Amino acid sequence: MKVAVNRKRSRVDLDDDGDQPRQSLPLPSPTLSVGNDALKRSRTQSELEELGVVTPEDAWTVDVASILASNTLPSPPGSSLRPHNNVDKYDARSIIVLCVQGNVRLHYDLLWSTLPQLYSLAPSLQAFVLCRDPSTHKPSSTATYSLPLIQAVGPGYNHFVRLGLLHPLGGGEHPLDALVVIDAQAKRRLVLPFGWGAGKHADTPAGRIVQTRLMDLLRMCVETLAGE
Repeated sequence: MKVAVNRKRSRVDLDDDGDQPRQSLPLPSPTLSVGNDALKRSRTQSELEELGVVTPEDAWTVDVASILASNTLPSPPGSSLRPHNNVDKYDARSIIVLCVQGNVRLHYDLLWSTLPQLYSLAPSLQAFVLCRDPSTHKPSSTATYSLPLIQAVGPGYNHFVRLGLLHPLGGGEHPLDALVVIDAQAKRRLVLPFGWGAGKHADTPAGRIVQTRLMDLLRMCVETLAGE
């Protein structure tokens, strides 16, 4: 059987079988993009379901004293953001929430909006921003208050590394953005990613479900730790 390809018409003629209908590529299914979107949602949902509060036995130990002893500013210099802290209620049972921040702003705004609920669950809770350089850092473009800004990178230390949140492409000084919850025993009990992992779609037009799930996890974690 001889096969001749007509390149001008992009068809295949089979000599032995006479005239046959033209062979053409199938048109893309109109449901293809819908299927891809559904697959992305399914993967994101699966990643979100894998997030949870780590048991004390499996949790990393964090050098909280070293973090709190690092250079700290109450608000960005020259900024209109008003300082806010809960230091007067700090005690040995205080839960710490770190807003580990590089280029993403969303998790700071979400944390700030949720903070009153967290205080109601754990009145001595402490919230801080951990950033590369507090003197130039802007935690939010919409909030009116600034949490204390802690310097994460300095001579002889890098808190991003110690938290396991150093960005692989950040030149050794930039983090993977996240909210981190540390219990009263200095254990890292929860990491909520933003811009990567389960939170890679949180800052997109379709990210409302992701944001809601992450904040639900934050509240649940604080409530759990407060009852331990």
